[in-house]
Amino acid sequence: MAYPYNNSLPIGYPYFAQPMAQPTQPTQQTQPIQQPIQQIRDGGFIAVRSEMEAMNYPVAPGMSVTFKNETAPYIYTKTMGFSQLDRPVFERYRLVKEEEQPKEEQATPITEYAEKDEIEAIRADIEDLKAKIEKLNGKKAKKDE
Repeated sequence: MAYPYNNSLPIGYPYFAQPMAQPTQPTQQTQPIQQPIQQIRDGGFIAVRSEMEAMNYPVAPGMSVTFKNETAPYIYTKTMGFSQLDRPVFERYRLVKEEEQPKEEQATPITEYAEKDEIEAIRADIEDLKAKIEKLNGKKAKKDE
């Protein structure tokens, strides 16, 4: 059976390549589309009875959930990244109660300052020490001669 081929090309095959149409306007460079920055969303507080329960609690990708342990003074956070392949980040915080201090204890302590006569006594002691040092240095200078 004969096939209708002309020079081993099928019928209707373009023998001459047609020139591509040239755009009439210069092409504009396309700018890359900026993806919006994804932020971890807060999933709120959930009461749990143990740390293990908080660890096993399912958290959706891109979410962060805070757990309050009802039996111990701890708060836990579990955060999932945006990929399902990311491992969750589990953090533990210990709650510590702070007592309010009475007003007297909150005031800044009064700094004790030296009296003028006490400073003058210290100055006199320093002057005596200087005189003794000069006297000792003078004796050494005479021995060296």
